Amino acid sequence: MASSRVNPDQYPLDPSRTTSGRAQPRDSTTSSAEPGAAPWDGTGSPTAHGADARDAATTVPAEADAAVPRSVRPAGGGAAATVRHLGVLEEARRLASLKWRVLRNTLSRSTWVLVGTILGGLYALGVLAMLMISLYFLGAEELRWVVTASVLLGTALLLGWWILPVATSKADATLDPARLGLFPLSTSGLLVGQVLGALIGIPGALTLVAGLGWAVAWRSSLPAVLVSIPCALLGLLLAFVGSRCVSAVSLRLAGGRRTTETVSIVALALAVLTGPIIAALGAGLERVWGLLPTWAAVLAWTPLGAVWAVPGDVALGHWGAALARLLITAVSIVALTVLARVALRRALGDAAAGAARGSTKAMEGIGLFGRVPATPTWAVAVRCLLYWTRDPRYSASLVMVPAMCAVAWFLTSQSGFVVWLLPAGIALLMAFAISADISYDNSAFSLHVLAGVPGLADRLGRVMALFVVSVPLVAVALVVWLVRAGDWGAVPAMLGLCATLLLGGAGVVSVVSARYTYPTPPPGSTPMKSAQGFTLLNLVMQFVLMGVIVLLGLPALALLVVYLISGDHTWSWLALAVGLVEGLALLWIGARAGGRWLDARAPELLQEVSAYR
Repeated sequence: MASSRVNPDQYPLDPSRTTSGRAQPRDSTTSSAEPGAAPWDGTGSPTAHGADARDAATTVPAEADAAVPRSVRPAGGGAAATVRHLGVLEEARRLASLKWRVLRNTLSRSTWVLVGTILGGLYALGVLAMLMISLYFLGAEELRWVVTASVLLGTALLLGWWILPVATSKADATLDPARLGLFPLSTSGLLVGQVLGALIGIPGALTLVAGLGWAVAWRSSLPAVLVSIPCALLGLLLAFVGSRCVSAVSLRLAGGRRTTETVSIVALALAVLTGPIIAALGAGLERVWGLLPTWAAVLAWTPLGAVWAVPGDVALGHWGAALARLLITAVSIVALTVLARVALRRALGDAAAGAARGSTKAMEGIGLFGRVPATPTWAVAVRCLLYWTRDPRYSASLVMVPAMCAVAWFLTSQSGFVVWLLPAGIALLMAFAISADISYDNSAFSLHVLAGVPGLADRLGRVMALFVVSVPLVAVALVVWLVRAGDWGAVPAMLGLCATLLLGGAGVVSVVSARYTYPTPPPGSTPMKSAQGFTLLNLVMQFVLMGVIVLLGLPALALLVVYLISGDHTWSWLALAVGLVEGLALLWIGARAGGRWLDARAPELLQEVSAYR
């Protein structure tokens, strides 16, 4: 039989025939043999036809071809089977349908996921309603201010769609090239499918509605209203294509995990600083209010703002400027499409060849493991300490603490009470951080189970690694607090409060994490990735755990309050003593109880965390 040559770009996935996430072959009715070829009976061998019947020994068993799609099986008589051609739009439609099915199955899988999505959608609808009301009132202003606001807001919209994919790397990996690289998909079909898939979800749907609602801002001019609708669609196309382009280019430029991790952590820190940044911009907006029209006029001649200024040109009768801006937009879309296609083609190639690449980096010795006592407790401590420095899911906490200090420093100028919460808040968060340690281990927790690591050694080793990284961070927070507050007499009481929360919190978490785990981003992913299987119930349990730790810190907190009211330093030192004693006692009790529970159910924990993806 003659072998058939299949073009990968001509045989896309068929999401309508999937079972458990695996593509199934299409019906044999889609293939046709050349004239004179023996008909195909669907059993894996050509049907005998008169004198042309084949010898039974040359018949291919049905079982051998069971996994081969019939549309690409070789035909009898030496003729090659033809493959049905699917257009780019049909392939894109099927990819978008695949994303819709994944979204629908995710929502129907858990009631809590559905409830959380509904609550998020209601919140987004509230924001959309406020935006639409603002656009309506904007239409009553002078035309130059309508143009200025449209250009600035449109530019912010495009930057958001272009930058967020890098900040939330692999957060939505449904149509990620890394997952689709082994499938025979065309680059054009994948790109168009990704653009269509951007509309499937709350962000894309709200952006579409907001873009169409932008027309109410131009209600003072009917031609501007008519032009604003296609301009909004062009702007959305520019946003979605640019988003996919930036995502594909970032995958190529990242080169390795470390670059992506660094970008994600920095983006996470910027997300924490969003409030102060917005507040600072709002405070300085009055100073630059008169410059906004000038800035908008400059942005209107760039790919970011050109399309948003076209309705204003139409309202003023500047048809030449409107056509020039449309040309800038069209060229930008074409350029981004070409760049995205090139980046996607390389990303698909990298994904397909990724399994063949290996690391040849030479490793000598056992590093830090050789510098500590050869006991299970120290081995666990060193391994967890390496996680804190190399795993972005841990090291993100090391970036968040300086960001929180910056937020507290900024807010202290408005309320001095905030800085008093900084040291205790960081101690609380760092103690809570190891509640996900076993979940972060994922299948690597099998090392503890197979090696028979005692539960107490596991608990103490993780706590020791926590103290190595958390004590300096709490010390930095105390310095920031002392510089802002300037109350040296309260230092012992604040130390006692932090000790209770850090030591006692580590003890409480050592118990709870031995009985209860929750989904976390899998190894190798970024801290911004949404954990599969995470529900609203998991979030409630985390808040309950943090509430318990706060309740344990009430004795030291009460003594701190008494000191602040009375001014007697005895209460401050008493708070330090109570905090240290209570914290150490809770730590020892929690480590022993958690160790016993871990010894009893380590295999069950391994089974739970290994399923997190």
